[in-house]
Amino acid sequence: MDMKRLERLRRNAEQPEFREALALLRKEAEEASRITYTIRANEHGQWTHYYYCHEDGTELSFQWDLPFSHRCPTCGKERTGEPFDSAWTSIAHTQIGHAVYHIALLTLIEPDAKRIDRVKSYLMAYANYYDTYRTHGDIPYNGPGKLFAQTLDEAHWIIDLAMGFDAIKEHLAPEEEAHIRSGLLDPCARFLIQHKEKQIHNHSVLITSAIASIGLLLGDDEIIREGLEGEFGLLDQIARGIFEDGLWYEGNVHYHFYAFQSLLHYALMAEGTKWDMWANKALKAMFDFPLHAALPSGDMPTLNDARLGHNIGTYTRYYEIALDIYGDEIYRSLLNTAYGTAWADKQFIEVKTVSRDSVYALMFGRNLEPSEGKHLSLSLWDTAHRTRSLPASGLTKLANCAGWQAIIKHSRFGGEHDHMDRLGLSAVCGGVPLFIDPGTTAYGIPAHYGWFKHTYSHNTVSIEGADQPPRDGKFIQLSEQPWGAWVETAVDWLADDFYMKDRIILPPELSPWDTEAYKGVQIRRINVLAEDHLLDIVSVTVQERRELHLNTHFSGKLVKDAAASWAPTDERLGMLDQKWLKDKQRLLAGERSFTYQMRTGSLKQLTWCSKSADIFSALTPDNPPNGNRTTLIQKVDVENNVLFIQALIYDPDKDCATRSIAPAKLVVNELGADRYLIEMLKPEGSLSYAVDLSRAAAELRR
Repeated sequence: MDMKRLERLRRNAEQPEFREALALLRKEAEEASRITYTIRANEHGQWTHYYYCHEDGTELSFQWDLPFSHRCPTCGKERTGEPFDSAWTSIAHTQIGHAVYHIALLTLIEPDAKRIDRVKSYLMAYANYYDTYRTHGDIPYNGPGKLFAQTLDEAHWIIDLAMGFDAIKEHLAPEEEAHIRSGLLDPCARFLIQHKEKQIHNHSVLITSAIASIGLLLGDDEIIREGLEGEFGLLDQIARGIFEDGLWYEGNVHYHFYAFQSLLHYALMAEGTKWDMWANKALKAMFDFPLHAALPSGDMPTLNDARLGHNIGTYTRYYEIALDIYGDEIYRSLLNTAYGTAWADKQFIEVKTVSRDSVYALMFGRNLEPSEGKHLSLSLWDTAHRTRSLPASGLTKLANCAGWQAIIKHSRFGGEHDHMDRLGLSAVCGGVPLFIDPGTTAYGIPAHYGWFKHTYSHNTVSIEGADQPPRDGKFIQLSEQPWGAWVETAVDWLADDFYMKDRIILPPELSPWDTEAYKGVQIRRINVLAEDHLLDIVSVTVQERRELHLNTHFSGKLVKDAAASWAPTDERLGMLDQKWLKDKQRLLAGERSFTYQMRTGSLKQLTWCSKSADIFSALTPDNPPNGNRTTLIQKVDVENNVLFIQALIYDPDKDCATRSIAPAKLVVNELGADRYLIEMLKPEGSLSYAVDLSRAAAELRR
């Protein structure tokens, strides 16, 4: 650790505003001292994604004194045997790594001989036995591990140990330091070098960061360069994996920070050396991108393989770094809002506030009082809640003063963690999800590969009910008007290239898409966000007859209209296992408008199609997968072109259970030559949109 950073750590530990951070570090060190696991030879860890309940997706729990009893906190069921025991072995060693890091860091603030001895004993034990661990692991898309089942977990673990070693090495005898270097750090670095991934990937960032960090500790320039330089080295990951607007290519804030945290760990280790990284512009761009993604609740969108529960508070520890290194007031606004201070942005009324208790707050934390006059001028809300398009990352956000945010995904293909859902659409109003991308659950849960990871679980078009092949979306245009804003995006399969094609690995067994079904297909989507509604226009062109499915998955319950006639059906919907679609119903007769009871308020869906479309409803997995969403599927056979139009009207004050919902109607008149007049008829009045799709870039007027 750089001496200036060490001085900041110790100085902050004495300040009252960092009392909670110091208290948490002490607590983590105390809890670490209760670990009773004995490090031994020939350990064999398994993938930690197996350590989940298959029924409700909850991570299992354990007690140190009952090591082979794995219980689900949600349903209460106990799991025993494999793969749970070996997955728990990996978790145990991961926690020991965290313990080493936290105990060692506390010793830098409060030197303590017992704590130092505990860290030393762990490091010496691993140095004794690391050579006995045998290479193993068969997890798709992952290299093997020695102690763990994948190279990734080996790198996670050694970074914690390396930082712990760095913190206490002045307390080691020369022979102890030499043993840890030769028995643990050097052989682990060599193992990671041997199994570096030959692709641009978040795993590669972590592995190369670990290699370079160990090289710094060992003072070995050869190892440092093995981590930093060459094709797929850390510098190459930064150059080719981070888009121009700062988003990591895998397409969501979750994996963005997963890659970023490893890069930041290395930057901390390299601080003050000739290998210092803070001046690299990509690091600042990575801090800036998530500011635009935040939703009105402070949550982050769950795109691709993102997990639930990530919000601005999840990432405060990293923005402590950003504020210290770069000093931008917008980072101070995020921290104040996430911490709920007197200077918080009050427009985030539902944000989940967190404590200022991270170790990075101790290492990097600064005064959070805004500079005079800058509190309101650099608001996080103004940055996050505005209409803007980021074509490089392929995300457009439409926002209005009623609290709506609609996100259109026209991104580049994101590799292993992509969900094959180009032109996917999500919308929230304030803190209420309306129809959103569900993200995913733990990878060991059947619903991940069975449902969440496929085109059919998203609000977009599926051809023949199959997955979209890799392809990049296109941003066409964005227009802001006094009455609202609209965006046009597109994707086609007229060729098979994509931006990341030569930078990532796509094994055939993990490539479930149907190339033939999508050959020659072109999709255009226009989304209009006005005062109280979202208009969705989807045009699909095919070269041969195809069956098209336009799916919308609502975070609410369909309220059946008494005038509509629905019947149960066993018709196959999509190519996935039909167990994911429950209570399948087909609309036999009735208006093609539907009402949904949301968490609060009601949502009206008005639909129209240029061809004769069959309409189905089903209950499909929500996230977590023990809940349901309501899915509405519009299915149509097409030989050339079809146009879908739907209007979505949300009223936060009307509850379907207590009052009737006023009728509304969608009328579409075809004016010829791909021109349409769209009218929305509502009790309080009507409005119309004129749309011309005859050009490469559409024209729209209201």
